[in-house]
Amino acid sequence: MSETMTERTFDPAAEEARLTERCTALLERAAARGADEAEVIAMRTEMIAVRFEKGDLKLTQVDEGTSLGLRVFDARKIGFVSTNQSDDAALDTAATDALTLAGFSLPDDANVLPAARPLDDRPSLVSEDVARLTVEEAVAHGNDFVTAALAVDPRLSIDQCSFVVSRTSAAVCSTTGVSAAESDATIGLQLFGMAIDGDDVGGFDYWGDTLRDTTGIDAAIRDVVERFSTAALGNLGAGAAEDYRGPVLFAPQAFLEVFVSPLVSAASSIAVQRGRSALAGKLGTVVASPSISILDDPSDARLAGAARFDREGQPARPFPIVMGGVLDGYLYNAYSARIEGRDSTGHAAGGARSVPGLGPHALSVAPGDGGSVAELYAALERGLVVQRFSGTVDPASGDFSGVAKSARWVEGGKLVRPCRETLFSGNAFELLKSVRALSSTAENIMGGAFAPWALIDGLSVTAG
Repeated sequence: MSETMTERTFDPAAEEARLTERCTALLERAAARGADEAEVIAMRTEMIAVRFEKGDLKLTQVDEGTSLGLRVFDARKIGFVSTNQSDDAALDTAATDALTLAGFSLPDDANVLPAARPLDDRPSLVSEDVARLTVEEAVAHGNDFVTAALAVDPRLSIDQCSFVVSRTSAAVCSTTGVSAAESDATIGLQLFGMAIDGDDVGGFDYWGDTLRDTTGIDAAIRDVVERFSTAALGNLGAGAAEDYRGPVLFAPQAFLEVFVSPLVSAASSIAVQRGRSALAGKLGTVVASPSISILDDPSDARLAGAARFDREGQPARPFPIVMGGVLDGYLYNAYSARIEGRDSTGHAAGGARSVPGLGPHALSVAPGDGGSVAELYAALERGLVVQRFSGTVDPASGDFSGVAKSARWVEGGKLVRPCRETLFSGNAFELLKSVRALSSTAENIMGGAFAPWALIDGLSVTAG
């Protein structure tokens, strides 16, 4: 365990300055070796992880480390290296190796770094209380967490319970003028387990949350424990569903996994450019029910993906993907934007160990006017409720098939029993046009996204 980390307060400004200095030093070396353009991303992470298994403290781990990633372009050929060393010799080696690797790659006209663009002023993502949180305090909170879970019902088996404090700083600098730095500090909670009542073993379930201040810890623990225990205990006494074709009610997590995430993936400009997207050529056209609006909102500090800039130092701002069922925009990083002669939308993704990818930051699906969950049960009247999904969705076609986990069966508009694992299938892109109702509120899905409950017609259900 690192004693220095338990004693010192995380200082975002100092960390950002230190990382920016390292970026600058590596950029200078790359330029001196003849790179046409160069970009450095530096990331430092401090983590306190407290993990319990079967109710007992299993691990208290403290990790800290820094990584640097250097991307160079030489005659439009790319070279990339990463290192966790920052001494002069390591920086010299990284710069030399990146240029050497560029010499072996093929030239590409889109291999151009983006120019600097102004970033929005936003409140810091680091609260002082999380910055000062010690190992001892993390262990105490972890004990409170597992104790609260075990106190609910003796039938609950808590396989894993974790309380994780993560404090990160990142800086991106380039020879094209980009210079951006930001820090974050989060607390992550997660429960995983099942309920056992004699010979009746319920299916596994899990829940978690992410927050950025200690004042919300107790409320978050209560919420996670309640959601997990309700689902796990509700899995006991499972019976069979029934075969049918028709409406299915999706909890927010399942709705996100089966329908929203594939649609957002298909809105990737790279997928469109490479002929791997069902949304190619559909910008400005109807791709979903008019009730569907999907926003990528990195300005929402309630979500773990909140950020001022992306992997390339470009501004990360609220970005409408689908509005009122109409495809509003594709996601671009600098590479895919260059191909079409436009600016990045701020969706370069990744860290210091790889070249930038492409993806959203913090998805938020707008609620509808379908009322409460109980009202959606009544609208379903008879059929399957899916809370989690285990299966596959073809990112190009949208075809999916999988198993409903923690599923429930509704009769007469009321939950009547849990269901054993039940198969269901369909096409995500087509079924999004058959949304009958969305709940009137959107739920926070473990601190990662917001989404409502969704009643969707036209699915094929096969009882297990």
